[in-house]
Amino acid sequence: MKRVRKRVRNPQRAIHIDSEARLQYSASMGESAQKVIGYIRVSTDEQATEGISLEVQRDRIIHYCQQFGLNLLDIYQDEWTGKEIARPGLQAALSQMVQTDAMLMAVSLCRISRSVGDWHYLLDRYFGRNAKYKFLAFDVAGVDGKTAAGETLIYFRAVMAQGEVSQTSERTTHAMRALKAKGIACGALPYGKEYSDRLDAEGRRVVVENPAKMATIARVRELHSQGKGIKTISDLLTAEGRPPPKKSWNTESVRRILTKEGLYSRKHWDRSGAIRDQDLVKKRIAELRAKGLTYKEIGKQLTAEKLMPDVGSLWHHQTVKDRWEAASSYDQDSAMELAVGFRRANYPLRKIAEELTLRGLTPKRGGTWHPNQVRELLLLAQIPGRAG
Repeated sequence: MKRVRKRVRNPQRAIHIDSEARLQYSASMGESAQKVIGYIRVSTDEQATEGISLEVQRDRIIHYCQQFGLNLLDIYQDEWTGKEIARPGLQAALSQMVQTDAMLMAVSLCRISRSVGDWHYLLDRYFGRNAKYKFLAFDVAGVDGKTAAGETLIYFRAVMAQGEVSQTSERTTHAMRALKAKGIACGALPYGKEYSDRLDAEGRRVVVENPAKMATIARVRELHSQGKGIKTISDLLTAEGRPPPKKSWNTESVRRILTKEGLYSRKHWDRSGAIRDQDLVKKRIAELRAKGLTYKEIGKQLTAEKLMPDVGSLWHHQTVKDRWEAASSYDQDSAMELAVGFRRANYPLRKIAEELTLRGLTPKRGGTWHPNQVRELLLLAQIPGRAG
């Protein structure tokens, strides 16, 4: 039995990959046995829910493979929301599935993803009518994603799963707003406060001050009054062993304390000379995307050139991304027509990729064009695409 491997999302949260999956009989199984990669997932609010825990999911997959003589290679796991597809465990499972030509197995469709958009991607790339690989989710057993009827049913279940997440989020938001309107603390507390074990008349945990953290706030105020910078304060708090908000002190945690104490305010930029011509902004974003800049880099460049969003005075990564996605589109026929024209004019593939991006055209899965994608486009048009 192999050792447990770990994948890390961030320093505060470890993502485990369960490798207790290889069945003892697998070494003696024939070559014809179907290979399986298991995947299990919980989000933080589901861990204690009966019937959905990691252990229950893991046992169900192992039992199924034993019962039907399947060669279970590994089980990968995530403690992550199902609304995101960029989960280390899932990505590792998909990679291993491709490498071993295995089938992906989960106890339910929503364990793999609760997003309709993610299922569109998964079907298109891995499990759909024009894809190579197979998956089995116990709640849709017998459904074949490589048929029109099967694909429709999977999309229907994905819509239901995504709707459940949205409804839960909406109910939670309304409930928290109502509690806060009554002056009742809920959710995360500011640094220095914590929930005690004592309950009030309505059964809610009473909020109290943490003496060590309140002393730390006083220390932050003292250091600030001495003219110490935020980075220096952070380093001193670490050296003194003061209790941090999370795992360690950093400039942002010090900045939040100073802001709450009324000792710090973020700089407000002078945008009196700002250019808010959104047609010009869209054109410039396309030019910068064609050069391969990231959304964050584009935001910095737009700010430097005083090209501002129609509302606000600062570009954020998501704002640039939303603006680009709204201005761009996937149109294979138009992209193919332009690519053929540029190729006949002896444009190299890289230059054609830039020109397509400049015109707001994207590849099928979004993003920007790359030479290999242009080559595939030319091959579809039966035009040779030599490197260049």
